[in-house]
Amino acid sequence: MTPLSCAELNSMGRNISTPFYLSLSQVPKGQDILKIESILRLVPGRRLVALAQWNGKQVIAKLFFHARHFKRNMRRDLEGINQLIQSDIPTPALLMQGLMEDQRGGVLITEYLHHGTPLAVLFDNADSETTKDEVMSLAIKLIAQCHQSGICQSDIHLDNFMRWGERVYLLDGGGIVSEEGGLDSKARLQNLALFFAQFSIAGDEKITSLLQIYQNHTSVISDNDNAGFHEQVKLARRQRLSKFERKLFRSTSASGSERSIRKFCVYDRSIYSPELERFIENPDAYIKPENMLKKGNSSTVALVKIDDRDYVLKRYNIKNFWHGLSRSCRPSRAHHSWRNASVLEMLGIGTAHPYLFIEERLFWIFRRRAYFLCERVLGEDLGTQWKNANLINEQKENLVQDKFKEVADLFRQLFERMSDYRISHGDMKATNFIIRDKQLVVLDLDSMKRHKSLNTFQRSIEADLVRFQKNWINSSLELPVKNMCEQIEQYRAG
Repeated sequence: MTPLSCAELNSMGRNISTPFYLSLSQVPKGQDILKIESILRLVPGRRLVALAQWNGKQVIAKLFFHARHFKRNMRRDLEGINQLIQSDIPTPALLMQGLMEDQRGGVLITEYLHHGTPLAVLFDNADSETTKDEVMSLAIKLIAQCHQSGICQSDIHLDNFMRWGERVYLLDGGGIVSEEGGLDSKARLQNLALFFAQFSIAGDEKITSLLQIYQNHTSVISDNDNAGFHEQVKLARRQRLSKFERKLFRSTSASGSERSIRKFCVYDRSIYSPELERFIENPDAYIKPENMLKKGNSSTVALVKIDDRDYVLKRYNIKNFWHGLSRSCRPSRAHHSWRNASVLEMLGIGTAHPYLFIEERLFWIFRRRAYFLCERVLGEDLGTQWKNANLINEQKENLVQDKFKEVADLFRQLFERMSDYRISHGDMKATNFIIRDKQLVVLDLDSMKRHKSLNTFQRSIEADLVRFQKNWINSSLELPVKNMCEQIEQYRAG
């Protein structure tokens, strides 16, 4: 098989087939051929990490092939690896560094930790909270060791930690930052906040105990230093959300995008198939009269089946010429739904998983109708539940209020999280919420907004609370809901 060149790797984008071969420059004969077996990570046009065969053994190869900056990128990664080695931080051994034969790309070859498991995998597959806590503890201890050595990771996440035997190894030298004389408490806390910000809000209750584990391994941070640490985590998470939102509308490892003169589409790669391509080409063909959930002037909602799997499809209609003109140069409501559902998932707030959105385009730019495809969430919405419970029937008042207590904490938690991250929903009808497995699921997100301005957020969240209370007017729940909203106002004020 003919070895690939860096130009060919660049031209392939994400469509790089394995296995393939590369020729290496200025290395002994027999060590000049690198066989790439499978790609582990890929940033198109820049770099990839792969499982490979070299010099008769299985290794990890990191290829750098950016047309202009490959030397700089490789040098930064190499310096990070050397910093870890010099500081006695466990990291896979560096076996070779060099250039590809065409001199337009570089390669770092490191030891392959056979049967090693990333901490991210251990965390995701944990069957109990205790096991998750143990995984987090392993990461925190290694972070403390790095900080003691004056080292931190600028892109810190569990995928960069590998458990191999009884030790935890740090991967990826590219994100290593070192400070002569060690890290001060401010830098340490900022790095820890960045680490905790990657997890859902539900895990924040564990931060205090994990900080104690960190403090047991370093004496630099005192209780006074970490007094406002939870607010630091919230700030880091808001910054992470902003960065995350910018990636939602382009091709990544998680999602694909297609753009043409008449259409723009982003989809979850996990459901990609030939039938999905047919759906993208003509989504209206999948809307059947017998599966219609809503047939309105502004939107149409239907159950659709793709690859024998049920989804909910929402089509945002154009009501007339002037409505179409007003929508043509603004992001569609499907665009908003895709972004907002992704944000809620990142925060750990329950919602229907977003799978795809499509905008019909005229000459690439002008928007027409739009479509949003999401998970079908089984269950009765709260509006229907309360209606069926006959709330006004005083004989059932105690039963209804007992039932409300079960969900009041879920709504209180939702509003508190919305307050922490300046999110307003925009349509707090009871029909937009479902209880699934004792968790609240938030639906209908096309009016949801994450606010930069505190003033506009305050006005919007107050409107949300007012609309939420309207669901229960003249029912036995009117007073309990009012009391709950007052508690939320106190939380916001505090």
